[in-house]
Amino acid sequence: MPALMIPENYKYTVLGAVVVPFVANMVIGGPVMGARKLMNVPYPNLYATPGVHEKADAFNRIQRGHQNMFETVSAFTCKIICY
Repeated sequence: MPALMIPENYKYTVLGAVVVPFVANMVIGGPVMGARKLMNVPYPNLYATPGVHEKADAFNRIQRGHQNMFETVSAFTCKIICY
């Protein structure tokens, strides 16, 4: 049975598919955690409720940016692995 052959440049695939999304999540998640504390939006609320939270719109914009990363990372990862 032949051994598994891994291409020499496969490290870049792992970097692009694993490390970059992880770091991006941490960088984008930081402002969400700061806004959560500053705008008093406790867990388990994913989004702030208008009328209940004073700065709901501002927090929801920040949170939506973070969620957008999760929605698009699978397409990014697939493109990295497929090429």
